[in-house]
Amino acid sequence: MFEPGDVGSGRLLTHRKLAFWMLFVGTAFLMIYVRVMMRLDVHPIFLAYVWAVAATIILRYVFYAIYKPPLLISGEYQPSVTVIVPAKNESSVVYQTAESLNRLDYPKDKISVILVNDGSEDDTGFWIDKCRDDFGFHAIHLNQNMGKRLAIAKAMENNISDITVLVDSDSSLRADSLLEGLRGFSSPKIAAICGHTDVENSRVTWLTRMQTQQYFIAFKTFKSLEGFFGSVICCSGAFSIYRTAAIMPLIDAWKNQKFLGRTRTFGDDRGLTNLLLKEGYDTIYIPEAKAKTIVPQNLRTYLKQQLRWRRSFLMESLSALGHMWRRPLGASIMFYVVLSLTLMSPFVVSYFLFLGPIISGFNPLVYLAGLTLIILLHQTFYWAFNLPPADKVGFFSLMPMLPVWIFFTLALLPYAMLTIRTGSWGTR
Repeated sequence: MFEPGDVGSGRLLTHRKLAFWMLFVGTAFLMIYVRVMMRLDVHPIFLAYVWAVAATIILRYVFYAIYKPPLLISGEYQPSVTVIVPAKNESSVVYQTAESLNRLDYPKDKISVILVNDGSEDDTGFWIDKCRDDFGFHAIHLNQNMGKRLAIAKAMENNISDITVLVDSDSSLRADSLLEGLRGFSSPKIAAICGHTDVENSRVTWLTRMQTQQYFIAFKTFKSLEGFFGSVICCSGAFSIYRTAAIMPLIDAWKNQKFLGRTRTFGDDRGLTNLLLKEGYDTIYIPEAKAKTIVPQNLRTYLKQQLRWRRSFLMESLSALGHMWRRPLGASIMFYVVLSLTLMSPFVVSYFLFLGPIISGFNPLVYLAGLTLIILLHQTFYWAFNLPPADKVGFFSLMPMLPVWIFFTLALLPYAMLTIRTGSWGTR
C-alpha cells in the first residue's frame, strides 16, 4: 500500500522534485547530444531522426506530468460487469487470476466472471473447473484451440452486462482496480479504459527485472500521452475495461479481421482498440486501475513475444493509417511520427553503427552514448515514480536493453516485416 499521511506525501514530493531535476538534466544532455551530432556533420535525414526521437521522449514525460483524466467519484458508477478470461495452457496460473477476481471490491450481485478454456492441452481445464466450484464463476470449455479472439467472442455471445472487462489469464487485479477503472467513464464518448499493469515476477531473472522497468515506463509515459488526447492506441489485454454497447457491434468484424488475406491470430487488444478509435470513440488510461502480469523469464519466450508484438504493431498501425488523422491533432501527429521512426530505425541504426564509420568515419560510440543517456533517463524516472505497492528493481536493471534494443531493431523488426503474414501465435 502507499504510505499514509504526511510521510507518504512528503516522499512523493521528494520523488517528484528528483524526477523534475533529472528530467531537466536529461533534456539538457539530449539537446547537447543533438548539437554534437550536428557538429559531426551527420546526414540531415539521420539528424532529423535524432531530433524526432529526442522530442518524442521529452513529450512523453511532459504529458505524464500533466495527464489528469476527469474522474467520477469512487463508487458513483457501479454498472453490471462481466469479466472474461481466455486461457490456453496456463495450468494453475489461471486459478491465481481467478482468486484476484474473487477479491475485487465490487458488489457480487453486479459482477460475473467467465473463464474460457481455449482447447488447452494441459490441466488448465481442471483449474478452470476448480474456479467454477470454488468461486461460482462460469466455465466454457472449447474442444479445440480457436484463438484468443474467438474464445472471447464465445464468452460475449450471452453478455448483457453494461461493462465488459478483459483480463489475461496470467494477470491479477488489485482489489480496487475495477472501481478505480470505472471512474474513467466520465463521458459517453469514452468506450474503453486501459488499466496500469506492473510485472508480477519482477525479481526472477535479469530479463524480468528489465521488463519491470519497461512496463512501468511504457504505461506511465506512452499511455499518458495517448490518454491525454483520448486516443490510447492499445488498451492492454492484461487488463482493460469496455462499454459493452460499444464493442458488441464490432465483435464479428474483430474476430474475422484479416491482413493481406490472412486471418489475424494475434494483436487482439490492439485490434479491438483500433476499431473503437475508427468508430470515433475515446480510449483513456487510468493509472490507479492496477494489475500485475507474468512476463517471460527466458530469452526464447521473450523473443517470441516481442516478435508477435512487432507484427501486431505493424499490422494495426498500417490498418490505422486511414483513420488516425481524424483523431485529435496531438494524437495524430504522435501516431504518424512514431510509426515513421519505427520504420526508419533499422536503416538509422545500420548507418550509425556500420555505414557511417565506413563512409564518413563517424564514431559509433557517439550513437551508443546517446542510447545510454536515454536509458539512464528512463531508469531515473522509474526510480523516482515507482512507489509501493509496485516492486522496485535495481537501478541499472534496464541497461541490458541497450544490446537487446539494437538486436531487435536490426534483426527482429525486419524479420517481423518480412513475416508479417505469419499466423503462428508462439504463446508461452
